[in-house]
Amino acid sequence: MATDSRDDMERFRRLSKLGRVGWWEADFSTRNILCSEYVSSLLELDGEVLPFLKFGGMIREDYRNRVTREFLAITEMETYDQTFPVSVTDGTVWVRSVMGDKSVNADGHLVVFGIMQQVDQPLSLVEQNDMKRINDLLYRQMSITHSLSHFLKDEQVDDSIYEILRDILSFFHAGRAYIFEYDADCTVQSCTYEVVAPGVSEEIDNLQNIPLESLPWWSERILNRKPIFIERLNEVRGIGKDEYDVLAAQNIQALMVVPLAGGNRVLGYMGVDLVDRTILWTNEDYQWLGSLANIISICLELTRARSEAVEERNFQTDLFMHMPLGYMRVEVLKDANGYPFDVLVKASNDMCAELIGWKKEDFVGRRGSEVYSWGIEPKMEMIREVLSGGGYKEYEEQFDRTGKICRHVIYATGTKEVMILFLDITDLVAAHTALDRSEKLFRSIFANIPAGVEIYDKDGRLIDLNNKDMEIFGVREKSDMLGIYLFDNPNIPPAMFDTLRTEDEADMRIDYSFAKLNGYYRSDKDDIINIYIKFSKLYDLHNRFIGYVLITIDNTDRIVALNRIGDFENFFLLISEYAKVGYAKMNLVTKKGYAIKQWFKNMGEDEATPLADVVGIYRNVHPEDRKRLQDFALHACEGKRKAFKGEIRVKRQDDKPAWNWIRVNVVVNRFQPEEDIVEAIVVNYDITEMKEAEQNLIEAKEKAETADRLKSAFLANMSHEIRTPLNAIVGFSSLLVDTDDREEKQEYRAIIEENNDLLLQLISDILDLAKIEAGTFDFTMSQVDVNSLCQDLVKSMQLKAKNGVSVNFDHHQPELCIISDRNRLNQVLANFVNNALKFTSEGSIDVGYDLLDDQRIRFYVRDTGIGISPDKQADIFDRFVKLNSFVHGTGLGLSICKSIVEQLGGTIGVDSTPGEGSCFWFVLSIE
Repeated sequence: MATDSRDDMERFRRLSKLGRVGWWEADFSTRNILCSEYVSSLLELDGEVLPFLKFGGMIREDYRNRVTREFLAITEMETYDQTFPVSVTDGTVWVRSVMGDKSVNADGHLVVFGIMQQVDQPLSLVEQNDMKRINDLLYRQMSITHSLSHFLKDEQVDDSIYEILRDILSFFHAGRAYIFEYDADCTVQSCTYEVVAPGVSEEIDNLQNIPLESLPWWSERILNRKPIFIERLNEVRGIGKDEYDVLAAQNIQALMVVPLAGGNRVLGYMGVDLVDRTILWTNEDYQWLGSLANIISICLELTRARSEAVEERNFQTDLFMHMPLGYMRVEVLKDANGYPFDVLVKASNDMCAELIGWKKEDFVGRRGSEVYSWGIEPKMEMIREVLSGGGYKEYEEQFDRTGKICRHVIYATGTKEVMILFLDITDLVAAHTALDRSEKLFRSIFANIPAGVEIYDKDGRLIDLNNKDMEIFGVREKSDMLGIYLFDNPNIPPAMFDTLRTEDEADMRIDYSFAKLNGYYRSDKDDIINIYIKFSKLYDLHNRFIGYVLITIDNTDRIVALNRIGDFENFFLLISEYAKVGYAKMNLVTKKGYAIKQWFKNMGEDEATPLADVVGIYRNVHPEDRKRLQDFALHACEGKRKAFKGEIRVKRQDDKPAWNWIRVNVVVNRFQPEEDIVEAIVVNYDITEMKEAEQNLIEAKEKAETADRLKSAFLANMSHEIRTPLNAIVGFSSLLVDTDDREEKQEYRAIIEENNDLLLQLISDILDLAKIEAGTFDFTMSQVDVNSLCQDLVKSMQLKAKNGVSVNFDHHQPELCIISDRNRLNQVLANFVNNALKFTSEGSIDVGYDLLDDQRIRFYVRDTGIGISPDKQADIFDRFVKLNSFVHGTGLGLSICKSIVEQLGGTIGVDSTPGEGSCFWFVLSIE
């Protein structure tokens, strides 16, 4: 395979050389050209990369400017084909460069691919002229296209005009290219744009406000939209002396000028001057310059239109500042995504400040969010709507400071500016308040009365009807009935019309058939309804007849039936909500259907959510369960499944980070996939409480089993702990009777007394534990002298200390009293000291307290004993925990201490280092 690749490359090299053609790839970001081996050899490059600047320098000077500009114009052109000479070591090589395609690479750079072919040098002058003429035509076409591109991109008009003039100057190797503009009356001309070649003097300052009548021949031709061609200056001498003098003063040898026209008037003219030679102008020269002139005309018209717009705006601003209306101009502030979020007040008039009741400096130059401290978002909604093409918005607002009621009109003057007008309508509002109340009351009754109402003019033409009437007669839009002729109604007997013409009031009951309408008006109904109609004539305040009113009511049976249906639906919804059962009927294909409120609630959705936004999406369903529902819907639409039963988890809508459990039953009751119908009945109900109750039962069962195990362990442990001191008491009591030795009797009595104390402590701990479990552990709160408590404890414990161990009352306050239970505090501290005595063979045991702050006190017992390993410190306060099984004790003391401290509202803990000692402590509130 590698051999084939090398062979292909060799064939390509030979083919490239034979055809005298190679490829190039230009990166317009790095401005480098990557060249094939043939192109590198042809251009005598040191490598394969050719910078744009170096390439331009290789082009022969008479072609360089044009070819370079056309090459750079590739960014905006879709074609590029040029033939030009390139300078090499041995002279000149003629090449043809053609663009193949262009694209944007992964880095966002424009990359152009093309070919370069060596061509024969034109032998004859005719061939060279032909080639130059073709290249000139292509250049002109490119220039026009390039100019149009700039204009369409809405770049700066002046920049576009100057670039066009530079193109003209470069192409003709001219001395000047310029534009003259006429005033509005075409009486004065001025040079407004000029570019000059190096070494040529600028004349723009000398060519201002020149009367057209001072150059009659010249002005006549331009105003008649005729071009001016001067191939040598002497041609003008016999036509216009004034023109000759002006041109000669500028050292002009030849020129071409074309008019600039816009609409029905001549705007001025554009021209090019040759100051170093004469010329024979061609038709192509004129057509190209004329095309560019048309583009310039559009640019000038655009500039003039913008200028007029600015003048108009200034006029409007001046008008707004002095008109008897409030006026405010605001700039719309947008975020990085272009979303309008606030406004900046740019200008206002005195009337606006007077209506609002502020000074202008209170709001001009400030943001709307600062001025409207109670919230600007409602106004921003209207501004965003206006900016998006909504025309204008109107609303009314009453200002608190002045009490003025104003109608506001908001309209956009640009993409970032909005005008707001304020019209004082306070008096108008006051004048119409009473009328509005009456009219609103009538409209409210008219719109909401549970009967159909139709109003006809005196000629019998319908002019208004209410919603209930539209409902009764199956009309969607008022326009479907407005204008009908009362006396053409095919369902009303002719005799009733006669009665209506002669009587002020009449009524009747009829079977109203929609089949009889025959185009009388458009209705959605086609059945027969039984209705009651009351006819009345209307009169104005002067007792003049002005029309008819018809009141229509459905029959009683229909109303009763509808009420029963409504009652049943309400009852069903009530039962559904109470039982947490939801119901839905839907098409799984179109996702359309109906669902009651509880169904949405069970799925974690708001009832206002469209069904299509829930079915198949299930955003609040656990991902695993969501997939099950989606898979079922897919299989159901394929006809593979007819039902679904299962439990799903739905995210709770409250603050609890948990899931509701929902049981879902789905049945496909209509399967017509060819008509896009896969109808399903869905029932869901909340079983969260049942799940929680089930979980509680499981936990209760586990707790009961744990309690049973603990009870067995407790009985076994207590049996051992009670039996040990009893055995000692019984055994040594027998030995006490049998011995006569005084010292032995004294030793036996001490052992019996020690085990009596141990047994009493054990029984006391068991009783305390029982009280704690039963919740009957009593506390007697009173004032406790902390120093007295600690001193008494230390004195009693000093008697129990071993030789070499001291029990001390550590540093303390002169006096301190707290509110607590003295006996329980003593019980906890005594337990701490007893434990310290068991594990301290030498050193000291310190009892003391610290005031953490004004509200808390920390008691502690610090010893120099064996200490506690870190892995056992966390369990030290659990029941039946003993660090040393050879030391007497039940393992309940510290557990009871923890319960006492916590019931007193405190915290308990231990700090210990093995081999150095321990410090047991607890913190309580002083009061």
